[in-house]
Amino acid sequence: MKRLLPVKWLSVLVLGLFLLLSGKSWAAEFEPVSYTAYTSLFWLREAGVPEATEYAKATGKQHLLFTGKIKNFYTLQPVNMLYHEMRYAALNEYIQQNGYKNVMDIACGFSSRGLYMARHGIHFVGAEFPAVAVYGNQYLAKCLKPEEVKLASYEVADATDKAQMMAAADKMEGPVCITMDGLMMYLTHEQQASVLQNIKAVLQKHGGCYITSDFSARDFVMGASKVVYGEKNAREVYKESAKVYEEIADADFDQKFFATDEEAKKFIAAQGLKVKQIPLFKESFKLYSEKGLNKLQLQRLDDLKKAKILWLITLE
Repeated sequence: MKRLLPVKWLSVLVLGLFLLLSGKSWAAEFEPVSYTAYTSLFWLREAGVPEATEYAKATGKQHLLFTGKIKNFYTLQPVNMLYHEMRYAALNEYIQQNGYKNVMDIACGFSSRGLYMARHGIHFVGAEFPAVAVYGNQYLAKCLKPEEVKLASYEVADATDKAQMMAAADKMEGPVCITMDGLMMYLTHEQQASVLQNIKAVLQKHGGCYITSDFSARDFVMGASKVVYGEKNAREVYKESAKVYEEIADADFDQKFFATDEEAKKFIAAQGLKVKQIPLFKESFKLYSEKGLNKLQLQRLDDLKKAKILWLITLE
């Protein structure tokens, strides 16, 4: 049987590949943690999300993302700001609207969600590999008040390791909303099945749900591209955006994505879970990254906000 590559070592490999591309002088600014751990934080900061700006400052990093290595950066910038802010905000909104008091964010990287949740009285656990967990807890301590720090922490947990996942979940009492922002497309289907089985075990013990946009990521980025550049140019912009991450991770996302939503649903059902696709936002929601969009772009954005891109996954 082929041995699975643990998620934590996958992240280290991603970093190594990136450093080869970026050169030693810039690489010296980064600790030995995944390059991708900073990526979403960068885009959220660029979008103008306040807690992301604060959290980014706490990292002490001059560069979270080396934009000089990204071809057509300024073309891709508005698409990535929209995509990253929408998936971040949509999950935050779902958690609050449904009254969850516990959040376990799998492979969260250096997400500002910990700040957001702690400040709203919600217990946050970021499930990550060791280096990210250590630095993440330091960053949280720089930003949060003492009483808020008690509500937010990073815990060492490889998503494919059942014992580690359960130990992280056991830091909380009551139903857990498990979130994920951008992991599944880096994993083989065998690894995805392992992660889903571990999520199932957590839900069986604690109750709650698992919610993500990962299974619609291709359509999500395409939708954000259409918002900014229209139907005619969206596919080319999507391909350019995907290529950035594929080159860094030496991955082919088309091999990791399921061909259709129905195929993905069957895969999830085979793990003993049921799934329902729901709109990104239940109610009207204003994004920081909307600033600068024209009337036509805002109309297309309103349609995307209503699209059933979130996957709500629960026990059967």
